[in-house]
Amino acid sequence: MAQENIYQKALDSLNIFLEEQLLDNEPGAALVISHQGHIIFEEYYGTANVLSKERLSAEHLMGIASMSKQFEGMAVLILVEQGKLGLKDDIKSHLPELPIEEGRISISQLLSHTSGLPELTQDIHFMHHLDKKRSVQEIIDLAFIQDIRHEPGERYQYCNTGYTIMEKVIEKVSGMSYATFLKKHLFEPLQMKHTYCCDLEHDAQNIADRYLQDSTSIQLAEYIHFSNLIGGGGIISNARDMHQWNNALLNGHHLPKNYQKLWEPILLNNGTSTNYGLGMGISSHQGHPFYYHPGMGSGMNSINLIFPEQQMGIVIIRNVSNPSLSSVQLAMMIADLLIE
Repeated sequence: MAQENIYQKALDSLNIFLEEQLLDNEPGAALVISHQGHIIFEEYYGTANVLSKERLSAEHLMGIASMSKQFEGMAVLILVEQGKLGLKDDIKSHLPELPIEEGRISISQLLSHTSGLPELTQDIHFMHHLDKKRSVQEIIDLAFIQDIRHEPGERYQYCNTGYTIMEKVIEKVSGMSYATFLKKHLFEPLQMKHTYCCDLEHDAQNIADRYLQDSTSIQLAEYIHFSNLIGGGGIISNARDMHQWNNALLNGHHLPKNYQKLWEPILLNNGTSTNYGLGMGISSHQGHPFYYHPGMGSGMNSINLIFPEQQMGIVIIRNVSNPSLSSVQLAMMIADLLIE
C-alpha cells in the first residue's frame, strides 16, 4: 500500500531495533501501527509463556490496565447523547448513598481525575488482596476508608476510584451490566471480537501469562482477579482490536457525535488545563497533537496513542511490568521515526 511505502524504511529500521531489544526468551510485546485506517506495521516479539517458550502472536489476549479508561469515558458520552446523563451532573444525584456532600463532584470531575476522592490503590488492604474477587460496592467502600484528598476541581490527581464509581452509575442508568453495555455499544459495532470486560463473575480468561522483570530475573506476576480493576482497568484485548478502536477514534464511525469530548481538556477551578479529558490524555510531539492513555499494572505495560493530523495510531500491549524499555518510551521513539 502507498501509505506503507512512505514509512517503509523507517519501519524496517524499527523492526531491526526491536528484535535487538525485545528478546525471544523474554515476556512479549504486541505492536500495531496504522495509517489512514490501514495497518502498516504489525509485529509480535517475545513470549506469551516464558517457561514453555510459546511465542506471543496476534491470537493472544492481554490485560490493557488503565488503557481501559477511554472505554468508560466513551460509554459515558454514549449515555450523554442518549439524554441519560450530563457531564455536569452531581454524582450524588445518581448515587445518593455515596459518603460525600451533595453538589460537590460532577461526572466530568470523576473521569478527569479532578474529584479529590481517595485513591483506592493507596489502600493497603485492597492492594494486598487483589486475588479476591470483589463487587464494585466493596471496592468503593474500601476507597472511602481514606480521607478526601483535595477540593473538587482544585488539582489533577490520578484517581481510579472515580472510574469505579462511574461504572456503577453506568449500570444504574443503562439498566445493564457494564460489560454488556460495552459489548453492545462499542465492542460489537467496532468488530472488536476478542475484547471483553471483566467483572465479579467473569475473570480474565485465556490471556498471556503476566510477568515481573528486573535486571536479574523474570518472575510470574501474582494472580489478580480482574474484578478489582473494573471501570479503570479491567478490559482484556489485543493489538488488532485496539487498532479497530483507534480507527473509530480517528473517523468517528459507530461512536456518538460527541466522541471528541473524550480528549477535550478539563479545566481546573482556576482555569488551568489538566491536559486530560474523559479517559484520554492530551499532548503534542514536534508541534503535532496526540491523544493517548498508558496502561500499567502487575504484569501489564501498554499504551494506545493517536495522531489525528496524520491519521496515525500506535498500539503497544505487553505482558510484563516495568520493562527496561517501557511502552511509553517505545511509542515516543516510533513518533520520532514517523511524525515530522
